[in-house]
Amino acid sequence: MEANQILHGDCTNLAAHLDDESVAAVVCSPPYAQQRKKQYGGIDEQSYPDWTLKWMEAVKPKLKSSASVFIVIRPHIKSGQISDYVLRTRLKVREAGWVECEELIWYKPDAPPLGSIKRPRRAWEKILWFSTTSNPYCDLKACGNAESTRVGGFAGSDRFGGGNVVAKTQCRDLKRGTSRVTDIVTVPIGTMDKGIMHPAMYPQGVPDYLIQTFSREGDLIFDPFVGSGQTCLSCLRLKRKFFGVDMSEEYVNIAKMRILEYQKQGDCTPP
Repeated sequence: MEANQILHGDCTNLAAHLDDESVAAVVCSPPYAQQRKKQYGGIDEQSYPDWTLKWMEAVKPKLKSSASVFIVIRPHIKSGQISDYVLRTRLKVREAGWVECEELIWYKPDAPPLGSIKRPRRAWEKILWFSTTSNPYCDLKACGNAESTRVGGFAGSDRFGGGNVVAKTQCRDLKRGTSRVTDIVTVPIGTMDKGIMHPAMYPQGVPDYLIQTFSREGDLIFDPFVGSGQTCLSCLRLKRKFFGVDMSEEYVNIAKMRILEYQKQGDCTPP
C-alpha cells in the first residue's frame, strides 16, 4: 500500500488497502451516536457497539502486534441520564477479546458551554485505549514535562499488620529530568485552526500527544474517520506515515486540500 493517502468510503471495506501488520496506531474520533445525523447519517445508540466492533475487527489484521487503537468519544445526556452506548460499546469490544489498556481524558480548559443546560459545562472527553495486547508500545516520556519532576514514592508503615502497607508521607524532593506523561491530555479548544468547515474537529494537540507517545518516527497511523485531516497533519509534522478514510467526500476533499497546503510550506511548523 502507498502511504499518505486519504480515501473516500467505508473504513470497514477500505481497511483492506492496508498491508497486514503494518499499522502502529489507530487515532480517531468516530461519529457519536445520533450526534452527526446531517453529516454522517448517524449511527443509532442500539447499533453502536456492533458497528464499532465491526470496524475494529476489520482493522485488527492490519495492526502490528504492539499497536494501539484510540477512540475520542463522550456519551450525551438523554432524558436526564447519560446514554449507555459508550459503556455498552466498551464491554462489547472487550468481550470480543480486545484489551482495554486505560482510559485517558482530553481536558479542554476553555470549553464552550456545551451539553445539557441542567448539568455542569462539559470540559472533557474520553480517549478510549484498546489493543490486542496487554503490553502495547508506548514512550511515556515522549510528551513528558522536561522541567523539574517529583521523584520517589510513599513512605509506608505496616500499620495494621499482615503486610498491609499504608502510605503516610509522600516524597517531595525535586529532580531535574523528564516526567512520565499523565492520563490527562490538556489541549484548549482555542488552538484549533480557524475557518475549517467541519463540525467536530479536535485540536492538533490531541493527535500529537497520541502519535508521539504511542508510535515511533516512520510508523504508519490509520484514521478511519479522518474528517478534516487533523491526524494526518500531525503525522506529517511528527515524521509518521498516514492512511485516512472518511464516508464524506466533502471532508475527504477538505483533508486533502489541507495536506497539500501544508506540504507546500515545506517545513515542520503547524499548518
